[in-house]
This record gives sequence, structure tokens and C-alpha cells, in this order.
Amino acid sequence: MTEQDTRTQILRAATAVFAEKGFAKASMNDIVRASGLSKGGVYWHFKSKDELVTAVFDAFFAGQIAYLDAILAGEGTAQEKLLRFTHESAIALAELAAQFPSSLEFYALAARQDGLKEQLATYFYQYEERIASLIAKGIAAGEWRDVSAEETARTFISLFEGVLLVWSILPEAFALDRQLETAVTLLLNGLQTKSS
Repeated sequence: MTEQDTRTQILRAATAVFAEKGFAKASMNDIVRASGLSKGGVYWHFKSKDELVTAVFDAFFAGQIAYLDAILAGEGTAQEKLLRFTHESAIALAELAAQFPSSLEFYALAARQDGLKEQLATYFYQYEERIASLIAKGIAAGEWRDVSAEETARTFISLFEGVLLVWSILPEAFALDRQLETAVTLLLNGLQTKSS
């Protein structure tokens, strides 16, 4: 088994343990048992549970950024791209939420763990940069009125995170994908030029 295979095996085991017990209650011993590896083998790759949490979310965030990049490089108007990203991200977030404890626990953990907080900030800045670029292109193409692309990107991200947090508290109250699409559609309608 290669180093990468072993690392992947550990991350899968950690994901399963976090899903079952939550971040706070999961222990490295639980992850070692679930991985089927020796304690030394797991600790060789990940020195702590915090490091494992960071690695699990790093993989998710990297996938989201790669997916956004693929959409940005594809065909369609800026509005079509944002709506496509919203729809597909809602599906990915619902799948992630089914595998992990609530978003509230994740944010609470990030507030206490500097490494995870920095990782989350890095992700947000990468996300903001790409969304702002797309919004600027939509403005330049005449799709939307002239607004601050950066502030609008932050609003877009805030809509996503806010809807996700409310959904994590009340998952039975609404469908995540429909609510995200409604929120983003309302934002995009507010960007329309008077002639649109």
C-alpha cells in the first residue's frame, strides 16, 4: 500500500468516525480502530485529531474550489454559472452534512482551532476571489448593474453559509437545494439592470 493509499484509508476512517460520534466525541483511538492500522501508522500520517479534521475539510474545500473553477471555465452567462454552482454545491453540501456533524459544530471547532480557522479563511478568500471575478464579468457583459464585485461575492458566500447554518438546525423545515437557489436567485434579481 502506498503512502497516499494509507493516508486515504485513514481519512475515510476518520470521516466515518466523525459522522458517527461528532468531532468533539471522536477520539484518535476510535479512528485508529476504524482504520485497521496500527496506532503508530495513523500517528505517522496525522499527529492529532485536529490535524485529521483539517485534512478532511481540506479535501472537501479543494474539491469545491476545483468544481467552481470547472464551472467558471465552462460555457454560459455569469448568471447561469452562478446558478449551476449553487445547485451542484447544494447537493454536495447536503451529502457532506449527511456524513458529518452539524455545521454549527464545525464552526465552533474552527473558532477554537487556529489551523482550521486559517484553512476556512483561506477557502473563503479563494471562493470570494473567483465569485467576484465572475460577478465582474457579468457586470462587464451587461448582465448586471455596476456594483462592488467583492461585496457582492461576500454577500453570495454569506447567503450560502447562513442558509446552511439554519438548515443544520432545522433540516426538516426546508430543502437545502431549493432554499439556496431561492436565496441566490433573489440576490441575482437585485443585480439586474433596469433594462433586464
